[in-house]
Amino acid sequence: MSLDLSRHALALARRHYGHGQVDQAIDVLLHLLGEQPEQAEAHALLAFCLLKRKRLHVAALEAARALELEPESVSAHLAAALVAIARRRLAEAETHLNAARELDPASAVIEDGFARLHQAWGHDERALEHARRACELEPDDLDYRALLATLEFRRGDRGAAEALAREVLELDPEHLEALCVLGHCELAAGRVDDARQHAAWAVQLDPMDEQALTLLAAVKARRSPLLGLWWRFQSYLTAGSRTRTVVMLLGLFLLYQVGMIALSQNGLQRWTLPLSLLWLGFCAYTWIAPGLFWRSVKKELQQVTLRPGF
Repeated sequence: MSLDLSRHALALARRHYGHGQVDQAIDVLLHLLGEQPEQAEAHALLAFCLLKRKRLHVAALEAARALELEPESVSAHLAAALVAIARRRLAEAETHLNAARELDPASAVIEDGFARLHQAWGHDERALEHARRACELEPDDLDYRALLATLEFRRGDRGAAEALAREVLELDPEHLEALCVLGHCELAAGRVDDARQHAAWAVQLDPMDEQALTLLAAVKARRSPLLGLWWRFQSYLTAGSRTRTVVMLLGLFLLYQVGMIALSQNGLQRWTLPLSLLWLGFCAYTWIAPGLFWRSVKKELQQVTLRPGF
């Protein structure tokens, strides 16, 4: 394969990956690496693609191979960092991101990596700072705006999240992350049919995408008689900062304790047992329901199978 054909193949793979056509990108990269196995950039891009397909072990091998071939490659360090985040090896991911930053201090994609790292750590404010920095460095990149929308939604600012997602979708109606964020916003606002449409669209674009399947499962949970009540409760509870959520949970517990004391002091002891059972049922329901929800997500994921020979 000539140098020009090699560059064309790598550019084609990047274009497929950028449009969410992960399988096509993998096909191109496998063909390229079959001809030129020493292409570090191709190994790094293949690691990104395999990461999208949740094939973490193989993605880690590809990222390691890219680093072995080109230790000073920003893409290789980024691939290794994102694989480490997916495997919850967050300190290792930070090391790779710091190495990438030393090689390219003003890169938006590295800020994006740090945002995803702090998102995994649960440092929402720091994740937002890095996502905003990425948007400042490359304001035309829709992926960074979509990530910012996701983080705004996570911290409870659904208005900002919806506005950002709509901005992205006006420019790219098939942007999968923006579709999922907007779907979650619609669901939180009670517009279930609209959320269902966004979920169906996202799954149609990429039936294997975890965000799309999670949104679809969330829509199903919202409509379920068993999970619908929990879904409304947790949506209301998490529609704000973590401090708000903790304060509300403490308030509920204090309300329960005050109720028990008030019943006892007013000679209504016969109602303390029903109130205790009600509180116990509430605790059990809010403990069991998330498990049922994530089981439904896994069920959706299991419906997806890789084609033979992948």
